[in-house]
Amino acid sequence: MNFDDILKDAWRGESRHAASVDLSRRVRRQRRRHRLLRALEVALTLMAVLVFGHALASGRIGPPHWLLLPFYLVFLPVAWAFILRTPRRFGGDVAENVQSYAKLRIAQLRTGLRDLWLARVTAWSLLAYAIAANVGVWTLGDADWRAAGLTLLGFSLAWIIGMSWFGRWRRRALLREYRSMKSLTGA
Repeated sequence: MNFDDILKDAWRGESRHAASVDLSRRVRRQRRRHRLLRALEVALTLMAVLVFGHALASGRIGPPHWLLLPFYLVFLPVAWAFILRTPRRFGGDVAENVQSYAKLRIAQLRTGLRDLWLARVTAWSLLAYAIAANVGVWTLGDADWRAAGLTLLGFSLAWIIGMSWFGRWRRRALLREYRSMKSLTGA
């Protein structure tokens, strides 16, 4: 064995180690981000349950509660069904192989794109519900119900605008990374 082969093998071994450290760091960062998002979703769910549960238990349920309650009764179970339906992927050997990491990351990016789609559908559903609720409160309700309906409509419009901006920005980033990961898998 000559010196060039020994040097080449040493270089390959060192670069493989550096790549595995970088991949491990990226996997850990992605897992932390995923845990943070799930913790936020759990916190929002608990907050909604506490607010509505307290209003129902205390008997001080007002027009805003009645207008938002049907939306949350549909939204929360559907959102959690999607979250809990997501297959669990364990990337035990992703630090060893670039293609394994790329395949795992592609699956994560697809999940992210699906979550953006779900958020967009939910935002449009909220707007449709707010419009239907406003038609109902303006034809049948008094001033308190109309004020609550307009508040709901305002928040749903703000949510649509914010979600459209965030979704467009985040989708571009996810698609850019998706294409780069696809090139790593050779597909």
